[in-house]
Amino acid sequence: MKEIRSILLFLLGSALLGALLAPWLFWGGRALAARGLVPFLAETDFAQFFDRAVLVAAVALLWPTIRALRIRSRADLGIAPDPRGWTRLAVGFLAGALCMGVFGAIVLQLGVYRLKAVPPWGALAGVAVSAATVAVLEEWLFRGAMLGLFRRAMRPWTAVFWISAIYSILHFVKPPRVTIPDAQIDWLTGFRVLPSCFEKFTDPALLGAGFTTLFLLGWILGWATIRTRALWLGIGLHAGLVFAKFGFSKLTKRKLHDTLPWLGDDIIVGLGALLVVGLAGALCWAWLHYVDRTDRPSSR
Repeated sequence: MKEIRSILLFLLGSALLGALLAPWLFWGGRALAARGLVPFLAETDFAQFFDRAVLVAAVALLWPTIRALRIRSRADLGIAPDPRGWTRLAVGFLAGALCMGVFGAIVLQLGVYRLKAVPPWGALAGVAVSAATVAVLEEWLFRGAMLGLFRRAMRPWTAVFWISAIYSILHFVKPPRVTIPDAQIDWLTGFRVLPSCFEKFTDPALLGAGFTTLFLLGWILGWATIRTRALWLGIGLHAGLVFAKFGFSKLTKRKLHDTLPWLGDDIIVGLGALLVVGLAGALCWAWLHYVDRTDRPSSR
């Protein structure tokens, strides 16, 4: 069980190092925005910088954790080269973006959201970069490294279960969206914010609805990794869902709020989001099944 202990230490270290890095990322982002290099960072609150700081810390600590466990290659984590990688990436992206896009169109038609008076279409380029970055980093972290390490200590689907649970829980460990004035940010702000990251766990309805959707997504992404022995399909699906979700948020404004159980305060919370994720996974499964069938005659 050395792998599991190492992962728990890795998660704790990522949270503490992220809290330390968050103010420095915040100040760096503000400096870049002041020089006109990345203007949207001027409107990014500290909570978002904190989220990214924890992710950066996790990536930084991943390599020493893997080395400490004597992982010498991707094969030790159950990952192999994929000759169909780019095709699977595209299929996953289209499945995720299409399903989330259709769901967005439905809630627009129902009047739950409305398009902004002047939709910021130019913001979609930044959303695309963010979606690609998050998908690559999180898939390598959760389905590449952590799932691979858990698979060394337990059966594959047991490992998928626990990684899906960890993946879902960690997405709730976020600071509240409370604006902190720039003048009040100091190098200890991340540590002061850290305890508030667990506030969402006090809302059983939100926790249950959001946890279920993210757990299902984690399970599908874990299945895709084991099924293909690669990360391409999972990265594409993850990026497609994130791109459509945040692109929709940029272009629209919420009108109705009392929409549970179909839709919560966030578009990924509720039965609607659960259906979207399930349908996207079903499309990926159907495509892989079709490819397998068409490959059999040529292999014979």
